[in-house]
Amino acid sequence: MASSPSTPQRGVAAVETAAFILEALRASREALGLAALAQVTGLPKPQLHHYLVSLCRSGLVRRSEGPVRYALGDLSIRLGLTAVDRLEVQHFSAPFLAKLSEETGYSSFFCIWQPTGAVIVRWQQGLSPLTVFARLGTKMSLLHSVTGIVFSGWLPPPQTAAVMASELRAAAPRARRGLEDTLRQRIGDARKCGVAVGSGIMLPDVAAISAPVLGAGGTLAGALTLLGLVQGFDWQPDGENAAAMRRAASEFSAKLGYDGLEGLDQ
Repeated sequence: MASSPSTPQRGVAAVETAAFILEALRASREALGLAALAQVTGLPKPQLHHYLVSLCRSGLVRRSEGPVRYALGDLSIRLGLTAVDRLEVQHFSAPFLAKLSEETGYSSFFCIWQPTGAVIVRWQQGLSPLTVFARLGTKMSLLHSVTGIVFSGWLPPPQTAAVMASELRAAAPRARRGLEDTLRQRIGDARKCGVAVGSGIMLPDVAAISAPVLGAGGTLAGALTLLGLVQGFDWQPDGENAAAMRRAASEFSAKLGYDGLEGLDQ
């Protein structure tokens, strides 16, 4: 007899533990030793080592020598890129990013929301190469990026609550109230003009503009972001780059079935 939708389904605990380890490695910006990974995951070292042996054999994790460090392996990378490549909205973003970067001359990218945060799924290089930490799969901070302002301002708060709480816990206790107040102000400004703008928020020498892309029903589908070096980049909300962002976001939203503009400035 088939189980009802509410009946908990049996799973394989070992698979879930392996996924937990992989997520810990993905979240780290550097390879981790056994002790550091045990501290992050809370798993005993002997148990963790057994998992790592199998994960390395499968190619999901790679092991470097001298000293021993662990990071995501080739198979994990291939799986991640395949998953990103199969996101339909990611494909839709390509012509809009290309047009935006061609029109402005600056680099641009498109982010979508996942349970772990706002993730870059497509990048378009501008006329002048810009080397920043913004490759495919990079997570954008809700507190420290204009892209994060868009997701914080247009997604329902319960959807971003866990990620927001995690970012606030990482901040110094005395700074948390100020960060929340600043974010609320930036969200209010962004919703008034339809774009989030900023200079030196994520990186000291980089300015950026981000705009919400809405799908059918006015729900947030993702965010377009344009960025360039502070010197020479017009990031003001009434500037030409911001106008180009609004046009691109509006056209992209129409492509996804959004039939009005009220959601961009409410």
